[in-house]
Amino acid sequence: MSKKTRASLSLRSLKKQCAEMTLKDIEQVFLVSSPDTSSTLATAILCRAILKSGGTFHVSFEPPIIGLDRVNELRTKHESASIIFVGIDTMGKKKIRKSKSYPIFVGGVSASEQVKSLTLGTNKTIPATAYVFTEEHLISHDYELQIAAGATLLHTGPTKVSPKPNKEIVEKAKEKNLIEEHKGIRLFGFGFLPLDELLLYSTRPFIQGISGDQKACDALLNEADIPITKLRAPMSALSSVEAQHLTQHLTSKLLEKIGPSIIPLILGTDFVLTRETETSPLRYLSGLEAIAETAWARQEQGAAMSVWIGDRGRALRSVIDTYLSHHKDVISTILRLETKLKGVSTETSTTIEIAGVQGELLTDVGRIALQSGIANQERPLLISSDDSTVAIWTAESIDLNHVLRVLQRKNLFPVLTSAKSLMFKGLSQESREDVLKSVSPKGKKGASS
Repeated sequence: MSKKTRASLSLRSLKKQCAEMTLKDIEQVFLVSSPDTSSTLATAILCRAILKSGGTFHVSFEPPIIGLDRVNELRTKHESASIIFVGIDTMGKKKIRKSKSYPIFVGGVSASEQVKSLTLGTNKTIPATAYVFTEEHLISHDYELQIAAGATLLHTGPTKVSPKPNKEIVEKAKEKNLIEEHKGIRLFGFGFLPLDELLLYSTRPFIQGISGDQKACDALLNEADIPITKLRAPMSALSSVEAQHLTQHLTSKLLEKIGPSIIPLILGTDFVLTRETETSPLRYLSGLEAIAETAWARQEQGAAMSVWIGDRGRALRSVIDTYLSHHKDVISTILRLETKLKGVSTETSTTIEIAGVQGELLTDVGRIALQSGIANQERPLLISSDDSTVAIWTAESIDLNHVLRVLQRKNLFPVLTSAKSLMFKGLSQESREDVLKSVSPKGKKGASS
């Protein structure tokens, strides 16, 4: 795709691109997705449309940047299938084998002119591109548009919906009343968890003095004059007056005990996904995001994918059970850290060792340690337990794919566990230094090799 085309993207130009690309066979489609939330939701859009069109699919997750040797390896392994890569950057300029057909790339950056010619959209428009592609080649309905708009909002944020295709896809969903703005408390479980559990298990954000403390939760609700009959009801069941009273009381308590920095993490603009039922955990976009980010941290995107594709029965119950269990363990670990912190802080980084913690918890534990001030937010954090180590940071200037390239040149192949964290197994002391240098916020793109 030319630079001119990339610069002037719109839904109309995306539609033209997609129309020019051929999906020769949907009998077997192999989808290769980056693990990030935007890409996995875009992949779900494609999967749903393939099913509706009478095809079959298989989904695999790969790092967000792979070599063209790996592309050819997957092409050979799945020779009889049509292949679609979603949100995957590629390295190298080696020719891609055609086999049954050439693969299609939804988003992604490459130095290969051949790959560029097979690429639709950009990394900034992955959900919108996936939706437009289904409109052109498959059967799609309003639900796919709702997912595309929701994924776009998660990727860009509600106030910076750009480039143009993203703005257009969100407006299109709003016009069809598929998404609606909702202002107020943005905590996981708003529409289905009992009020005390809404606060008790909150880790996005972790509310110091409330999360994990049943007595504090009960006291706060009592002080807010919530009727006894509604204490075990979700917040969405409160009257507007009751909800406003609780919000005001919670805000007052947070300002008193924590400070103003936590308020925008709890209160703000959310979006209602109107095709979900009133009590669905996916009814609010913040809830969908929390589930997706937890699945990513635990490397359980496959389980979440079943839910995105449409399983609202056993798969959804399993994902919610895992979510609550995961965050109970995360809160327990954070409370340990607050009382028994064993770490080393330097001018450039913080290192924390905590024994006996499952590796899949470390990403959220590290995120909260930075959010709550246990570790300095301005420095990258290396948090370890047994043979697992997670590097996590808050700086916006770090180019993740650049970091991955630097680490790969040092024979380090981490697993992405969020947009700002990497997990390693058995990391040596020398390699720890390499990792910390690569995620240093001092350089706009991390440290060079």
